[in-house]
Amino acid sequence: MPYEVVWREPNGLIKRFFGHVTSGEVLASNVQAESDFRFDNLRYAINDFRDCTGLTLSPEDITETAAIDKAASITNPNIRIAIVATHPDILAAANTYASDSFAVFPLRFFSSMNDAELWVAQCAK
Repeated sequence: MPYEVVWREPNGLIKRFFGHVTSGEVLASNVQAESDFRFDNLRYAINDFRDCTGLTLSPEDITETAAIDKAASITNPNIRIAIVATHPDILAAANTYASDSFAVFPLRFFSSMNDAELWVAQCAK
């Protein structure tokens, strides 16, 4: 499994992706996070793609992911999403997600984990 989900106290998580990631793995990471009992208190998610070498994700897969996130936002609309990546394919997919009509969570892109952590710290309290 080329990802791990690490919950951070009191109300955050980091999803770290590595190697070549498929749409099924992105979706599985979302389902894992959104079905967890801590999801209702979640305030931020950092998606760390720094160790990802590639991504297989179609526009339809991105819309499906955004739609599932929109449904999850009914339970918890208070989440910020940080994307940490430099790989062009990952940035392109994340931009497609951000512009999808189903995308509801505030989203920002960062090239460093430190910058992402500073941004999410604003909502972690």
